[in-house]
Amino acid sequence: MFVSWKAWQGAQFDDVSVPALIAVAAFAVPLVLAADGAEFAIQGAMVGVHLPAVESVRQVSRANVANLLPLPGGPVLRHRVLASRGATQRGAVRAQLMTGVWWLTCGMTVTGVALIVAADRWWIGGLGLIVGLVFGGIGWTIRPRLATAGQLALLMTVELVKVLIGATRLWIVALLLGAKLGWLGALTTAFSTPAAAALGIFPSGIGAREALVGGVAGLIGADAALLFLAATIERVVATVAMLPVLVWAMWGRSRELSAL
Repeated sequence: MFVSWKAWQGAQFDDVSVPALIAVAAFAVPLVLAADGAEFAIQGAMVGVHLPAVESVRQVSRANVANLLPLPGGPVLRHRVLASRGATQRGAVRAQLMTGVWWLTCGMTVTGVALIVAADRWWIGGLGLIVGLVFGGIGWTIRPRLATAGQLALLMTVELVKVLIGATRLWIVALLLGAKLGWLGALTTAFSTPAAAALGIFPSGIGAREALVGGVAGLIGADAALLFLAATIERVVATVAMLPVLVWAMWGRSRELSAL
């Protein structure tokens, strides 16, 4: 953050509307919650656990808080929820691992296609596609035994929607900061969020995602410092917009599942 601000200390951001930045994040919050909640509900269905929509959203919101720890706190919390509701330990682990791998699959695939189309980067874009396919195959091999074809298709769709939401939100924030960036260019950063999350040691991918975004900027001819800054600001305003939900999830009365 310091390096990025120093690089752009002479830039004029007076015309950037802070309410507009927060509005963008707030607009994306329902989409993010819906995608995360659907993802967790599908994970539960794959291991024989029924999660109502409200409960699913509450638990993934708690998992987002747990991800701020310097360990994969979110997956651990999700695993505990599934295991405490009747899922086998192996099934819960497989559901978590498969979801993470397919999230990265979608990110790498979208990034690969975008690099080819937007920047004519055939070699690195093709490599991204190959890596995405490899991870897709790995995810398939570790799928929970009870998972159906319909559930797997839904999960892949949700992971694709998640990477598109993340890249689109970064694109809008970058535009508000004055970056010359097309939507296809923003899609080249689609892999950055799942890749940063996969590193694990960075709390919620803080710093890692911003660095990846800055690195990709050079491949598409964008300003690395400005996109780094856009990714940083996007994280800040998204966290501010999510605060009411996080408060509700952490301190609200927990709605427990009833045994049927």
